[in-house]
Amino acid sequence: MKDAFKIKAKTAARGAAIDAARALIRPTLLRQPVVAKVFNQLPPAVRADARIALYSSSDTVFISVFLRGLDSFKDKRLTSLLEKFADWKSQSHDCTLSTEPNRDYIFNRAFTWDHDKRSIAYKKLTKDGGQAPEVFDISIGVYAFVKADSDSCRIVVKKHEEVITKEERFIVCD
Repeated sequence: MKDAFKIKAKTAARGAAIDAARALIRPTLLRQPVVAKVFNQLPPAVRADARIALYSSSDTVFISVFLRGLDSFKDKRLTSLLEKFADWKSQSHDCTLSTEPNRDYIFNRAFTWDHDKRSIAYKKLTKDGGQAPEVFDISIGVYAFVKADSDSCRIVVKKHEEVITKEERFIVCD
């Protein structure tokens, strides 16, 4: 029994060492040259007017751009920004809970993670049997808000009734 415990404890300690080394490598993610390159693709007019956040979590860099007070979703600041990332994997959805019409656009792309193989974190990770991530994702969220009193966009509430038939299943024993 003692041998089995020692093996499990050794495996757990090795896993903890790998996790610690990965935690040391993650801050280097924001120093990847491609992150600055992507960030600098944000048009100057957008960088001047929008609230922008940059952060990382796990193996993903997030760039969030909040554009408020737009006259419409055809606003030049918004369309010029969307054009920059047109070839990325994307999705969008409308949000109608507030008084301002809001459309969210999410763009994602994977990039190669170039590690400094001379760094202590990289050496420690690979020494302990871990593997450095080879790719990371950049996710750009564009959150566009049109003025509540816009002539071109508004939130319309449509009501309808639904009849729902539910099937109920249960066990009967004699």
